[in-house]
Amino acid sequence: MPSVYLKNLALEEAQKKLFDHCRLHVKSENVPVKDSLHKTTAKAVQAKVSSPSYNASAMDGVAVSASLTEEATESNPITLKKPDFKYLNTGNPVEDPYDAVIKIEDLIERDEHAITIIKAASPYQHIRPIGEDIVEKTTIVPKHHTIRSVDIAAMMAGGVGDVEILKQPSVAFIPTGDEIVRDPDKLTTGKLLDSNSYYIENALQELGLSPTVHDIVKDDIEALEEVILKAKERYDLVLVGAGSSAGSKDFVKTVVEKNGEVFVHGVAIKPGKPTLIGKIDNTPIIGLPGYPVSTFIAFQLFVKPLILDATKHNHPLPETIKAVLTKQLYASLDSEEFVRVRLNNVQNRLTATPLPRGAGMTMSIVQADGLFIVPKDKEGFKANEEGDVILLKPLNDIKRTLSIIGSHDILIDEIDDLMRDEGYTVSSNHVGSLGGVMAIKEHECHLAPVHMLDQYGNYNKHLIDTYLDNDFTLIRGVGRVQGLYTKPGNPKNIQGVEDLSGDVRFVNRQKGSGTRLFLDHLLREKNIVPASITGYDNIVPTHTMVASAVKNGEFDAGLGIQSVANLYDLPFIKIGVERYDFLVHKQSLKHGHVKRFIEVLKSTAFKERLEAIGGYTFENCGDILAKEG
Repeated sequence: MPSVYLKNLALEEAQKKLFDHCRLHVKSENVPVKDSLHKTTAKAVQAKVSSPSYNASAMDGVAVSASLTEEATESNPITLKKPDFKYLNTGNPVEDPYDAVIKIEDLIERDEHAITIIKAASPYQHIRPIGEDIVEKTTIVPKHHTIRSVDIAAMMAGGVGDVEILKQPSVAFIPTGDEIVRDPDKLTTGKLLDSNSYYIENALQELGLSPTVHDIVKDDIEALEEVILKAKERYDLVLVGAGSSAGSKDFVKTVVEKNGEVFVHGVAIKPGKPTLIGKIDNTPIIGLPGYPVSTFIAFQLFVKPLILDATKHNHPLPETIKAVLTKQLYASLDSEEFVRVRLNNVQNRLTATPLPRGAGMTMSIVQADGLFIVPKDKEGFKANEEGDVILLKPLNDIKRTLSIIGSHDILIDEIDDLMRDEGYTVSSNHVGSLGGVMAIKEHECHLAPVHMLDQYGNYNKHLIDTYLDNDFTLIRGVGRVQGLYTKPGNPKNIQGVEDLSGDVRFVNRQKGSGTRLFLDHLLREKNIVPASITGYDNIVPTHTMVASAVKNGEFDAGLGIQSVANLYDLPFIKIGVERYDFLVHKQSLKHGHVKRFIEVLKSTAFKERLEAIGGYTFENCGDILAKEG
């Protein structure tokens, strides 16, 4: 007696049943980094060491103590003799007592023991500081990221030996039908060559799987039942070709219904209507229609999404698109250049933000969404000028990426990790609070994290009146404990900013950062002149680089947040609690990734993660302030 369809479901409803009942839960395993190409990370990978791990010369030249060169000018050349200088090649360590490098072409060699210079060297010039490329304990590649060759290089540079990856789900395909043959010599009237097996096998391989294709099973319900029951014990997913229609020899529904449960049998699509979705024990069974085009449609709509959901596998498309530059880009006239850029889709405008172009910046490749093409004989592009970008990631992934530009905090990595569970990602660029204000003003990002005091000691609200307008508002973030990092044991006995003068070597943050403004506020309160602090002008762009510089002994102290001190196991002297909030355009509040961001801020999982790190408070976290103008 012919089978009948359970119900002719709408596509969206059928897909919902698929994910409600048949989601694949794959395990993870550790593999050597060198063997991880094209595999997918099960969790974020953090650097175990900084790169470079020592202060390295960025040039061929000589190492000097900058203080010995202060008087050097063209009219007053200075001659240095060994040991006041030391010859170095690019990459050589720069060690005490030297703190600067002079390029070989900027000096006059008298003999092997003496050189003459005509320009003063500034401290740390032409030196790659510890962690310039990769900072210890920061994220190199995120969770659910498909590992590329450049990622392997970055992980190796960060001292990572093994990486935890998602195992491939095991999939079996069982072709059925008396009329199906594989040998062309056996093709006679009433017989059809098996093409679906080869399509399914290769389509699964394109997704990074190693599928098993079974021998053709004849139209015999007992034989089919035996094969399916054996397969469901061995594989994570079983696909059955043909046998799911409503004919008298289509037995898949009967077998699954007898031994398990059928959730979908018949979908309101053409071709592809006979698709069946069920489960026996914990193994999903998908019955695919027999016609080749129907098989293709059903695979794309049901099998592929199920596998991609399990493997979190990305498939970059070799596509060239148009994007608008966010800042002026200079280039030489003699070469075609491919500039690494981050792409942001803000208010239906695709923008490209150039990443660092230095040859040693491995992370700029890891972070890049595309390559902006600067043609030969063009000297560059102006800000807001449109150009071609070769995509390194699928455009849909970019459109589901939340762009964050502004003040740095390690909690951004935690937000990214939690947002990825819902298929969103975060792209962050650390330019300081003021840089974030300017970026969101120009619609270059969705959110700008800020922590800036006004003259009355209040945080962040004044930024809307001063720099923006009533189209913008604030999402309440967290309270952050700010203070001083010191070397282990605090050998200089530093207790506050008043102890930073004298023989203390200090590392600072860049102008425009909230931390730098906070420091300057404290110095004014205590009538301390910035010039009295050794190292006030030594700047790095993130809290983690400050902590790394102090931990590695290069500096005695730096100002930053407690969470990073805890991460690096550094002594910490609390100074105050600040507000770390997020500027947002009101129109962006209706977008899916911003809504998900707010959900994450309010979530228990987010709070628990930050409490484990320490140094945060959560009052009104995720609330929208001044929602109406």
